[in-house]
Amino acid sequence: MKYIPRWLEKRLAESFKAHPVIVLTGPRQVGKSTLLEHADFLKNWRYLTLDEPDVLEQAKEDPKGLLWDDKPTIIDEAQRCPELLLTVKYLVDKSGRRRNFVLSGSGNISLRQAPRETLAGRARYLHLTGFGFRELHGFTAKGILDQIWAGQKIAATEIKLGADLIQAVWRGSLPGIVLAPNEKTVLERMSGYVDAYIQRDIQDLVKIRHPQNFRRLMETLAQATGWESVQEELSKTCRETRTNISRYMSLLKETNLLYELKGYTTKGERAYKQSKYFWFDSGAACFLAGIRSLSDLKKPNIKGRYFENFILQQILSWASLLMTAPDIHYWKQKADGSEIDFVLYSGGKSVGIEVKSSAQVTFSDTRSMRAFLKSHPEIVNGIIVYAGERVYPVATNIYAVPWTAL
Repeated sequence: MKYIPRWLEKRLAESFKAHPVIVLTGPRQVGKSTLLEHADFLKNWRYLTLDEPDVLEQAKEDPKGLLWDDKPTIIDEAQRCPELLLTVKYLVDKSGRRRNFVLSGSGNISLRQAPRETLAGRARYLHLTGFGFRELHGFTAKGILDQIWAGQKIAATEIKLGADLIQAVWRGSLPGIVLAPNEKTVLERMSGYVDAYIQRDIQDLVKIRHPQNFRRLMETLAQATGWESVQEELSKTCRETRTNISRYMSLLKETNLLYELKGYTTKGERAYKQSKYFWFDSGAACFLAGIRSLSDLKKPNIKGRYFENFILQQILSWASLLMTAPDIHYWKQKADGSEIDFVLYSGGKSVGIEVKSSAQVTFSDTRSMRAFLKSHPEIVNGIIVYAGERVYPVATNIYAVPWTAL
């Protein structure tokens, strides 16, 4: 299979100008190992993976011997031997920060916590998502979100790619699934992915006494994608204690598989604060929710929520390239139910994003966005992502943007 260059490659290369160590995390199967094996600037690096039993054994028994070669080194699946990080720190300091390392692995607790304590001041942390839609189709990283984020005016334009929205949402962003030749292969690979995650990653982290309850929680959260979820209700549905539900949800968030969005509020505002949850991948969300065909996804009250999940993926893919990723919230007014799906905020910059699965956007569709911008003068621009093909201003400071433009 031909390698598709990833947007994060440039950010990864540039990060070595300021840091001798890069920690690359992300969910399983988003393409971390493939990137590290194929990125041009890493071609001459030494590559080690702790998935190989002999390499893992030496990492535990003789870490200095394993890393004796002073060539820049990639250590994949680094979370399997957190103690190796002490040797990395020693070698970086001994070389006067001239030794370079990439540490990569699933975004789990052991990899996220250990380096921060051991490699403080030496490491830059980068996160790889699944494919963004534009990334998958070979477009440059700079796009319309960068223009909106910079407060630039957006020119009206046509974007005709002939892409199938339902197909894109149902497949999601995982390379092995989005590039699968047919629907049967998609289902087979997704089933294996979910099972392997439960059996390998989670069980490596903690002992789960009732895996079936954990699986039921994932399915329930997937069915409630984009809705406010209450742990007490989840506890009843999954027949688990609230303590375990809280613990399981923390694991899902720590492994970057579940994203929690809190309500955006300002002082004195009557808006919801309850959390919403989205999956890292719309394809995984569809599979766990029992949506096993394209026709299932087209049903009323189904497509819109998973389309929102898909758009969140595009936002996360874009945000992973920024020096400082924005906080992502949602906004829902208690008075009249006006709602904005995503509010991005960081360092004084902000933008509201609403998602509609319709093929056109009219002025009446901007009611919630107009109410949001009016009540939040700190936020200047808003966009409505929709299923059409034209970028155009639909109201003052509000633009209609095709989903293929993100």
